[in-house]
Amino acid sequence: MLDVGFRRLFWIGAAALLAAAALIAIVALLRGELTPTDGNILVTLAAAFLAGSAALSGLALIERRDLVPLGWAVVATSAAGFVVLAWQIWTEFDYENWSLDTVTVLVAVLMVASARLLDKGAGRLYWLSAGLTVLTAATYVWAIHADPDGDNWEKALGTLGIVTVLAWFLVPVLGRTGAADAERVVGRGPGRVEVELAEGETLVVRR
Repeated sequence: MLDVGFRRLFWIGAAALLAAAALIAIVALLRGELTPTDGNILVTLAAAFLAGSAALSGLALIERRDLVPLGWAVVATSAAGFVVLAWQIWTEFDYENWSLDTVTVLVAVLMVASARLLDKGAGRLYWLSAGLTVLTAATYVWAIHADPDGDNWEKALGTLGIVTVLAWFLVPVLGRTGAADAERVVGRGPGRVEVELAEGETLVVRR
């Protein structure tokens, strides 16, 4: 029920941001130009969407009482990240590297939290994915500041990013396969059944 509420809140928020972006675009079209202020507002809305998505993922973890410290860390990071991005957007990106760092971190925390929400029993694969995501984000932040030269670095960073995204996708895919194998039947209707759930188990009622 809680997960459904958060999903609904996410889509309502996404719809509101898209409606605001569309309204700004229509006004700019009627005016005949897209002003710098219009551009700043649109980019701020995009930042709000990214930070909001990450924050809702963290809140969902908290409500599920699953890795609660991680959930709070994601929420705090998302709020701080949006503040930094909004500040940079409206100051014409005076510290461009800070903006790139913040986007990298927000994407990383979103991937870590959402992978946990999508995890249906992948277990060790989730932790592998989370560790790889953190490693990739740290490497990207280092590359932003160190600016290493050479095509080899670009290839290495690109490969690392692809492997990280692949691991993120595999968490729900392989997790569902493992969850299906681990299902146990505790009773069949009609009738009443008392069920004691072990840690990590989820009760699913099917018709």
